[in-house]
Amino acid sequence: MSKLSKLALALMGVGLLAAPAFAQENEFRIDRGGAEDKPTTSTKLDKVLGWETSDGKFKLKMENRVQFRLTGNNEVGNGGSGTNGRDFWNFRVRRFKTTFSGHIFDKDFQYKATIAWTNGAGQLVESATFTWAAHELFNLTGGQDKTPYSWEEMTSSGRQSFVDRSVVNGYFTQGFAKGIWASGAFKDDSAVWIKYTAGLFNGVLRANGDFRNQDLTTTSDTFKANAANVGTGNTGSGGVDSDLMVALRLETHPLGEVPMDMVDLRGEDKFDKPLFAIGLGLVWFGSDLLNADFRPNATTAAASGRSQAAQTTLSWTMDAHFRWHGLAVNMEFHWRHTEFHYQGRQVGKNAALLSKNLRPTNLDEMGFSADATYFIIPKTFNVGLRYSMVNGEDFEFGNVDGNALLPDATEMGLVVGYYVQGHNLKLQMDITYVNYQLATFRTGAPREPLAGIALPNRSAISRANDNADNLALWQWRLQLQWIF
Repeated sequence: MSKLSKLALALMGVGLLAAPAFAQENEFRIDRGGAEDKPTTSTKLDKVLGWETSDGKFKLKMENRVQFRLTGNNEVGNGGSGTNGRDFWNFRVRRFKTTFSGHIFDKDFQYKATIAWTNGAGQLVESATFTWAAHELFNLTGGQDKTPYSWEEMTSSGRQSFVDRSVVNGYFTQGFAKGIWASGAFKDDSAVWIKYTAGLFNGVLRANGDFRNQDLTTTSDTFKANAANVGTGNTGSGGVDSDLMVALRLETHPLGEVPMDMVDLRGEDKFDKPLFAIGLGLVWFGSDLLNADFRPNATTAAASGRSQAAQTTLSWTMDAHFRWHGLAVNMEFHWRHTEFHYQGRQVGKNAALLSKNLRPTNLDEMGFSADATYFIIPKTFNVGLRYSMVNGEDFEFGNVDGNALLPDATEMGLVVGYYVQGHNLKLQMDITYVNYQLATFRTGAPREPLAGIALPNRSAISRANDNADNLALWQWRLQLQWIF
């Protein structure tokens, strides 16, 4: 066991022993005296456990978040390729995360590290950042964290309006990224006029048919053909073959800052003030890819190991958020454009390989999501609705229509939530219906529905019979979350 793991487990044990104090909502403090010329250290429990020196130069806060979930899945297929009956009930710990945060030497030097215990091997460290908080107009951060792109993804999974994020987010999220970025805000007492984050990141192809970023695992300074570098971040090889990724996010909060949350948890003393925010996110990155359906032919890559096909993707999102009297409305629109580039002498020698119907030249995909929740009892009991849709571009491939990298999808949902102590202790139940319009997948792996079951492909027979080939998924989820 590594030193980091031992330290984390020890701190968690201290937090568990101190947890009963949270139930009483009392502050618990232990002061450790020192020499007259040295600062004292205090241990404080106020919902989460923390330590701080009396001179304020050092601070450590530890937060644990657990989500225990029951999922019921009912699958209904229609058309020639539809499947039916992959139904189940399942208990699981969906997430268990520990976050350490604070500052060292000075309040301007801030840090954060999150360990996701339920992640797979090589992906336990979900985020690790160090920030120089020079001024509210300019902060400089380095490390690994969520890509500054969309509001729903950047909002913690512990502060969602539904049990989990939308299908649209699952198709367009840019995941985690390693790099450096600047952030800040131009604001006054009445509004946050401009809030920005802009950075330069690795940009790791999620899969050879999935042109989103995901850079979660450790990456060594080694070149490797991209075939082994896809999935959840350079799986297996630890090498890289990609360009740098540029990400930018801008927000404006003209009526006052909207908390990074999907619900309106303000009490009756504050919720009568309306809040509104608009955000814009942009991500651009390119990389080589090693996929026989995109390469000019099925031969191996060049002697250097570099593929003879590459992609460049531009993604952007616009979102809007409204809060008033316990009502929270969130809307997001996503658009993604991918272009494919081919090089090498083989392209010029075989004109047939350049035929439009043997490979896609570019793809345009879009998605939209909206949810609204309302606290019937302020800060305690709420209900909500969700609607989202995804439109994946169809393309002709090998004289066959109906190919796509992702299926069209429509999601509708209903949620009720009981907030015992805000997000720190809450119980949520939702029912979601997702309908997928299946496509003939020729490239990459299809995205998975909410339950993690791979989607089937449309068949030649169903195309000939012009069948709808829909797959409908009903899902019921009950989740208890506690943060300490």
